[in-house]
Amino acid sequence: MKRLFVKFVYNRKGINTVEIVVLVAVAIGLALIFREQLIGFINQVFDTTLDAGRFAPPTPTPAP
Repeated sequence: MKRLFVKFVYNRKGINTVEIVVLVAVAIGLALIFREQLIGFINQVFDTTLDAGRFAPPTPTPAP
C-alpha cells in the first residue's frame, strides 16, 4: 500500500494538462474580477484606433 501511495505521489503523467487548466482558470477568474476595467480599456482602445476624425478622407487626384 505504501509503495502504491509513493508511486501515485511521484507520478508526473498529465502534469502539463493540470498546469494549463489551472492557468486558464486563473485567467478566467481575473477576467471576471476585472471585467469592467477590461471592457473600458478595450472600448477606449477601439475608440482611439477607429476614430474617424483622425483620418482625412481621400482626395481624388486629377487625371493627367
